[in-house]
Amino acid sequence: MQDKIIEQIEDKLFKEGFYKTTMDDVASELGMSKKTIYKFFPSKEDLVMAIAKHFMNSLKNKIVPALNSDKNAIEKLAELINILATASEKVSTKRMEEMKRHFPGIWNEIDSFRTKMMFENITKIINQGKEEGLFLDYPTSIIMNMLVVSVRTIVNPDFILNNNFSIIEAARFAFKIIIGGIVTEKGKKVFNQTINKI
Repeated sequence: MQDKIIEQIEDKLFKEGFYKTTMDDVASELGMSKKTIYKFFPSKEDLVMAIAKHFMNSLKNKIVPALNSDKNAIEKLAELINILATASEKVSTKRMEEMKRHFPGIWNEIDSFRTKMMFENITKIINQGKEEGLFLDYPTSIIMNMLVVSVRTIVNPDFILNNNFSIIEAARFAFKIIIGGIVTEKGKKVFNQTINKI
C-alpha cells in the first residue's frame, strides 16, 4: 500500500510542489481518507521523504546498469549525464529549492545519496578511463573530489537560481570542463565524438 500511495502521488507533488500540496490534497488525489494515509506516513515530511527515497532508488536502478555496461569510460559518463537530464525534467530547480528550504533534513539525505553514488560509481569509471588510455594519470581522489564539489556547488538551487542555468545545463558544463581537462590525446577524440550526444 505504501508503494501504491507513493507511485500515485509522486508526479503530483513533483509538479505542484511538496510544500504547497496539503495532506487534504493528497487524500483527495488518492481517493482515500487522511486517516488511512497517516497509517503509512505519520506526517507529511514522512511522505515527502518516502517519495525522495523512491525517486533516488529508481535513479540508482538506471545509473548502475549504465555504468556496468561494456562502453568506454567517456561514453559511460555521457550516459550518466543523459540519465540525469531525464531525471531533471521531473526535478525542477523550483522543487530543489523548495526541498532545501522547507525540508532541510530530506535535502541532506539527497545530497548524501548523490555524493555516495558518485564516489562509489564514478571512481571506477575514472580508473577504467585511465586503463583505456582515455584519461591522464592524475590522482583519482583529486579528480573525484573536484567532480563531487562541482556537482554539489553547481547542481544546487542557490547557484542555479542566481546564475540562470537549468539543472542539466549546469551539470553538462561541469562535465565538459572537468572531463575535458583530464582526457589524453586519444581520449580527446572520443570525448569530441561523444560530447555532441549529451
